[in-house]
Amino acid sequence: MSEHEEPEGYDGEVTVLVEGEPARRTRAVLGARFDPLAGSVVWTGRIALAVPARTRLQVTTPHGSGLAEARESDPWGNTRVTGVDRPPFPVELLDGAAEA
Repeated sequence: MSEHEEPEGYDGEVTVLVEGEPARRTRAVLGARFDPLAGSVVWTGRIALAVPARTRLQVTTPHGSGLAEARESDPWGNTRVTGVDRPPFPVELLDGAAEA
């Protein structure tokens, strides 16, 4: 993927699990890109739930699960999240490397 291409991502239903709470289904828009400063693929996005900042959560899509941290809430009740491990959706950069 070049710098000028759209990041890979996922837009759809997810299940969000916060420790000590029941799992909740909601909508999310998530994207992944290679960050040359970090030297790895990073993923971020928004989930349609209000979650306190710095809360760790598990985001599950039909493709898999990934851990994330809540960053901030917006006035519409969405929460921005940043992934802390592999994205919970296919990413060609990662999946292609695993097949090589």
